[in-house]
This record gives sequence, structure tokens and C-alpha cells, in this order.
Amino acid sequence: MIVHLGDIAGTSRSLVQLARNDGLDWVLRDVPAGRGRPVIRVLSDRAGDLARVLRIRGRLELLHINYGVSGYYGWGAKVPVVLHLHGTDVRQDLQGRWTGPVVRRSIRSADAVLVATRDILPAVTALRADAQWFASPLPIGAFGPVPEISARARAQRRTTVFFASRWDPTKGSAELLDAAGELAARHPDWDVLGLDWGVDAPEARRRGVRLMPFLTPPDLRASMDRADVVVGQVRLGELGLTDLEAMVRRRPVIARCAASHFDGECVPVWNTLDASIVEHAEAIVAAGPDDRAVRERTERARDWVRRHHHPLDLFDRLKRIYAGLGVDLRH
Repeated sequence: MIVHLGDIAGTSRSLVQLARNDGLDWVLRDVPAGRGRPVIRVLSDRAGDLARVLRIRGRLELLHINYGVSGYYGWGAKVPVVLHLHGTDVRQDLQGRWTGPVVRRSIRSADAVLVATRDILPAVTALRADAQWFASPLPIGAFGPVPEISARARAQRRTTVFFASRWDPTKGSAELLDAAGELAARHPDWDVLGLDWGVDAPEARRRGVRLMPFLTPPDLRASMDRADVVVGQVRLGELGLTDLEAMVRRRPVIARCAASHFDGECVPVWNTLDASIVEHAEAIVAAGPDDRAVRERTERARDWVRRHHHPLDLFDRLKRIYAGLGVDLRH
């Protein structure tokens, strides 16, 4: 049995489901939540959970741990341990007084180390030279057919700009709020939509954004499919999973892309390092969805996502990583 411990943004859920479809004995196991809860309660829950994992750990073929702060689940294991880092565990926790030693020891002791985004790779390779980028897989459902909207139907509905990121400083909420407020003020006939998610969501509502409650993945895709423009994260220079889903759905995506994170050449989004969110959004809407340049860029973006984030390709790569650690995947 291979156990994926914890799940970040659906990454392990997608991979484990593919494995089980393939007849492999992979299991996803949650860990007790940490952030936002009393420290004593977290420590108590984690200690009990660790004891349960230790009782089964020796019978596993491999333990795949998601998130650096949870890396202690693999300390001293007699089976291969893969540590999968996802972002905040490196950007913040690696520097923490209490969490930093845990993350560093976990990075050094794991048999293989994967990172979900390339912006954190230099900090990790400073501790483990063999750490490797492993792109986050999108759910297979994201690659389904995208409904075409007729010109007549488009003419009968309002222009829609959809802010798909969490309203949080880690996503660049200050810039997102300014842009959303300006678009709502400049274009009262447009729908400026966003998710009711994040610490700054109330401020987004105050600035004129129509916030939507929790959406299931199919509902989120349907909302993005109806949008003329999707706005993603604008702080880290990396792309979030909702940004990637919008790209594979052929939506024009405005986001921040730092070329240094992508081998010197940015992904074909409308990059906020080139112009503001408002300038990009107005230009895309003015051009219209049938504009040749808009269509070509959205097709290039879709192809890029398919090459780097398709779950079947990443599942095959993960099996090769496991095999390199001596795991027999023939059963």
C-alpha cells in the first residue's frame, strides 16, 4: 500500500484516484488541520494521529507526505518517504521559529523531495540539491469540453470579469481590490464577480464585487466558462490552480508571470508585469472573443497547461519516481 498523507489543492486526490482506477493500492489519508485552531488542540490531535500512522507505517510500500510541516510523519521510517512541498511551507514555515527546524529536517531526511511551484525551488535545493519540480495536476474534469457561446447569446448578456483568486495578501489582494473597484466604477454595466473567499472578501464586496458563495468544481468551471475575462493571482509570479483551470478552459487569463519561474519565458497569459489588470481587461473586452490574437493566445495557454499539468502525464511521472525508490508498481 502507498499512502498519500494530506492533500493540498486536490493534488493527491487526483493522483490517488488515477492509481485506484489503474488497480493500484494507493490511499489518501487526511491529517488533522493546523492553521486557525488552538495550538494545544492541534498538538494533541497531531500526536494521536502520528501514533496511528506509526502503527501502520512499517507495513507500507511508500509514504508520500504533503506539506513540509507534516514531514515528521516520515522521520525514521524504514520505507521510502516522499516529501511534497506546496508553497507556504517554504515561503513562510521554513523561516518560522518552531516550524523551520521541522521543515528543514524533513527536507533533509526524505528519500525524494518534490516542489509544486518553481518559485520555491531555489530555497529547497539549497537544502536538497536533488529536489525537483513536480507540477500540480489539474483534475481530469478540467480538460472536458468547453461550451461555445453563440454571438447572439453573448450580445444578450453582460460583460463579465471574474476574479478567481482568494482575496488574500498571498494572492496580491491589495492590487486585486484596486482593480476590481476601478472596473466596477468605470463599467457599471459589467458584472465584476469574485469568490466569497479570503480575509479581504468583505472589502471586495464593499468595492462593488458581486461575491459568489462556495462553488463545487463543476460550478466553478461553469462560472469561468461564462466569463469574458478571468483574473488570477498577481503577487508571486506563479500561477494558481484556478488560473490554470481557466487557461485550459480557453479563458483569457490576467495574472502575474515572472519569467524567472518559467525558464525565462512566461506562460501566455495577459501578464500584469506588462500592463495593469484594468488595462488588460478593457483591451480584451474591446477586442472581443473572436479576435484572432485573443484566440491564439488562449490556445497557446491551453496547450501549455496540457503539456505541464495533465494528470495522466504527471501520474506516469510519479510512478517513475516511486520506481526509482525501489517500489514495485506491478500490482
